[in-house]
Amino acid sequence: MKKSFGSNGLSIAMILVGVLILAASGILIGMQVGNSMRQSAYEEELAQKREYEAKAQAEREAALKAAQEAAQAEAAAQNPATPTATPIPADITMTTEQLAAAAEAIKGVGVAGTSTVFSYADAQKNAGISLSTEDVPQPEGTDAAQTAGITITPTPTPLPTKIVCIDPGHQAEEMTDTEPNGPNSTEMKQKVTSGAYGEFSGKNEYEINLEVSLKLRDILVSRGYTVVMTRETHDVTISNVERAQIATAANANIFIRIHCNDVDESEVNGVLCYGPASDNTYLPQEIIENSQRLCEVLRDNQCAVTGQKALNNLYQNDMTGINWASMPVSIVEMGFMSNETEDLFLASEEGQNQIAEGLANGVDAYFAG
Repeated sequence: MKKSFGSNGLSIAMILVGVLILAASGILIGMQVGNSMRQSAYEEELAQKREYEAKAQAEREAALKAAQEAAQAEAAAQNPATPTATPIPADITMTTEQLAAAAEAIKGVGVAGTSTVFSYADAQKNAGISLSTEDVPQPEGTDAAQTAGITITPTPTPLPTKIVCIDPGHQAEEMTDTEPNGPNSTEMKQKVTSGAYGEFSGKNEYEINLEVSLKLRDILVSRGYTVVMTRETHDVTISNVERAQIATAANANIFIRIHCNDVDESEVNGVLCYGPASDNTYLPQEIIENSQRLCEVLRDNQCAVTGQKALNNLYQNDMTGINWASMPVSIVEMGFMSNETEDLFLASEEGQNQIAEGLANGVDAYFAG
């Protein structure tokens, strides 16, 4: 019995050892499979990240290329070829009638490249003055309603095209890493925040910003401006510093940044602009003063068209996209998404069309001086 018991005990022990070996093998195999799956997931995520970064880099390079091409076009417009007059040989005598005819011919050469400048009557519109189309001479092919209050001034030489850089604020994904608040600044700011959200409209701020910006672009192009966009899609990774650099690379005359506002008090509504303070150390005084003037005309002309309330503009020195600009710059806060009426207005087609028209009128007013 003892011998039999010993044999049985040995068998049981061997079985237990086998079970433990199998369990250990299973654990090792499971760990290897898990590690392999995690490695595959990591490699897939890394590949997607690289693909996303490559796409973003390509978009940035395309934007910079477009900006540089616009700058080259402006340089070409500012330096048109000047015809060289051929002197009359001393042995040729011209009669009075021939001299008069030659003068008219030379005058014709100067007028051949003349451009027409439209100065929109924003002052009358802002003051509530009704513009009449009666007895107003109409240029051929021009609608009377569009011509009312417009001064058409021929100029002896073509005017250079003004370049406007439009920055639709924010983007689909925020950028949480930081960048300097201004050139040579030790203060660091988040590259791009997430922006506001309209609980009443159900839209993100970055969506409304782009929708209005594209409408503004189309109006400005129709009025003869060259427009450079920092983005035309939501899926980009462009920091505030990079947005200002795009405007600089385009040699833009002004830089307009389109945003919506948001506060805790839902009754607050109206339009305001951000610009640099008078003591800003990053920008020259001329750009500061022109930026503040740009803020005034953009706010006033938007309110003139939309009927929104004009709030006091804010001039401060902690806006990265302003501090890195090299031209007059303004952040337009088109309205408050925290206010139900304005949120729905900002998201509507009619509201966006009115805002874009008002801002375009503001651009006209700025360049009119």
